[in-house]
Amino acid sequence: MAEEDYEILPHQLLQDLKFEVESLKKKLTQPDSKSNELILEIESMKDAIHELNSVFQKALAETKGEDIGKTIKTLKDKTEMVVSQNETIAKALIAISDKLDRFMQENKAVKQAPRMPQVQHTMGMPTMPGPGRMAPPPEMFSIPMGMPQMPSMPMPSAMSGMPPPPPSPSRRKGLFQ
Repeated sequence: MAEEDYEILPHQLLQDLKFEVESLKKKLTQPDSKSNELILEIESMKDAIHELNSVFQKALAETKGEDIGKTIKTLKDKTEMVVSQNETIAKALIAISDKLDRFMQENKAVKQAPRMPQVQHTMGMPTMPGPGRMAPPPEMFSIPMGMPQMPSMPMPSAMSGMPPPPPSPSRRKGLFQ
């Protein structure tokens, strides 16, 4: 009977089992960083649950003597007041937005409309009827013979038919000129 209770195991299997038992003992006595982090998080969660439990205990103690229906009615009134205030704020924001949109549209219309009529100046003959005094266009100036002509200046046109302006009398500008 003694032989039936025991089974013969190879030595290698026993060595492997001993090694695994030793490594498990080592992990329990010296946990690695991930295990330490997990343990710290569990302790932190445990503390948070205790704090939450104490808050509920205090709330229960405060409301123990009160009527639950009255407490619910008070909470309902307060939430209705907050909802009413939110509606008032939303309406005010919409009104401000509408006014701002109108203001922006008016400014856009004012910017697009000219404030003063635009006067377009033209070179050349005036459109007013009757004789007027006006300087001839630049291409009508005659260049005296002794003066060198610049290449960018156009040549006087004989087709314009207008005489050159009379020479201006020389004026003295100071005592010594």
